[in-house]
Amino acid sequence: MRIIVPATALIAAGILGAGAAQAQIACASLKGLQLPDVRITDAIASTGASESAGEGRGPSRAAASVPMCTVTGVVGREIRFSVQMPDAWNGKFAMGGQGNIAGSVSNMAAQQYDALRLGYATAGTDTGHVAGPGGAAPTWAMDPFLGPERQVNFSHLAIHRVTVTAKAITAARYGRQPEKSYFAGCSNGGRQGLMEVQRYPDDFDAALVSAPAYNLDQLLLPRVDTGRRIFPDPKDWNRRTLDNTDRMVLARAVLDACDAQDGLKDGILSDPESCKFDPSALQCKGKKAQGCLSEAGVGAVRSWWGGVKDPKGASLTPGFPRGGEGDALWQQNLTGADENPGKGSYAPNSGLLRAIDYLGYFLGRPDWDYSRPSILEVKADLKRLEANNADAADLSAFRKHGGKLLMNHGWTDATISARGTIAYTDSVLKADPSASSDVRLFLVPGMGHCGGGPGPQRVEWLTVLDSWVATGKAPDELETGFAAGGGGRKLCAWPKKAVFKGQGDGRSADQFECR
Repeated sequence: MRIIVPATALIAAGILGAGAAQAQIACASLKGLQLPDVRITDAIASTGASESAGEGRGPSRAAASVPMCTVTGVVGREIRFSVQMPDAWNGKFAMGGQGNIAGSVSNMAAQQYDALRLGYATAGTDTGHVAGPGGAAPTWAMDPFLGPERQVNFSHLAIHRVTVTAKAITAARYGRQPEKSYFAGCSNGGRQGLMEVQRYPDDFDAALVSAPAYNLDQLLLPRVDTGRRIFPDPKDWNRRTLDNTDRMVLARAVLDACDAQDGLKDGILSDPESCKFDPSALQCKGKKAQGCLSEAGVGAVRSWWGGVKDPKGASLTPGFPRGGEGDALWQQNLTGADENPGKGSYAPNSGLLRAIDYLGYFLGRPDWDYSRPSILEVKADLKRLEANNADAADLSAFRKHGGKLLMNHGWTDATISARGTIAYTDSVLKADPSASSDVRLFLVPGMGHCGGGPGPQRVEWLTVLDSWVATGKAPDELETGFAAGGGGRKLCAWPKKAVFKGQGDGRSADQFECR
């Protein structure tokens, strides 16, 4: 259901539209703002030095020196939000997404994409539920009365309702509507962005979508399949078929085999898909020993890289590119902690934890055992949760008013496969080849999930998005900087790739060309 703030409500609040006076009203006066089905709880002016980017979160680096007005409140029954409006406003609005399964008011536009520093009014939400302390299980999803509403809010409705509310509050403060409105989010936040452009195509002029968890089959089937190959006994997580010593053996072998294929031996696979290293080369000849992998461990790696298969060998998921095995994400999602994996948790790694969240708690069965169902039974269960998928290829309604979709994904992301984002992009372009003028995907070599890893990854993505909207010129090449050591590289819009020219140290964009 579409939730729209009536024009009469905006007039009552003193919002007269784009032609109104642009003087900012006193922040504290916004506490009395009346909007339909919205309760404002506070409105505080600050220098930004100690201002939180959202309830229950630490200060945003971007907010550290930004004088602003922060309005907090609740939409509907329990969708909490925070709207931050800088005194030096650039005239635009950026809605931020939330990672994992949300549960506290957070704002990726501010926290990851520097929206406040860039002058945007910006907002975040908890998507309508409160996470338990210390990584507690999402029992909120199975509440007998509020569970269904909370799941719909989490799936898509909360972002839409908070977006409408935040725009109204922004207009109330500045005396005019935002000139442009953008969404920015990664992971679950990326899924939220795709939900917006598919379900609520008029909410935003453009969306920044990073590493989107847009399809639960692709997100969860590998976690169950590979996770239980590594931890076959749900009652004894210390019995692993692949541990962190094995992981580092694998990481070194992959780099030894493939690092120099791009002309640079630098710990970064520029084109992971050209790497064909077979993990069976590391299989122990006899009894398991240090420096080699068990047969079961090789099977787990092969499943992760090759994708989940049904009993007849048909592909169910695209698998993960090679590279990044030595990064922390592999331990987090696959091998678990060195000692006592999953201690204090209900899963031995974050991969299985997220699978249990959805397949257990979202479906109202907290005793769900990851080791028991067949992969086809898991797939059938996920069918019941497909309302959380944001995989519609038809973006015509969003594009009709000039909507732009800017996506990026790290090649070494071991949380969500870059291959899935490629597949989604290809599905959009296959459905309508003209979408190539409004959709761009950039793959980032050596970058993990929403950042991290040794690859170059410093891009001011919101500025790139805004420039695209302002000029109408789609970005085909970008320059990105390394997080440490200086220098950078070139990123190329998919399906082109940045190819090293053969001269230099690989830390300058002019040493690469897009092909």
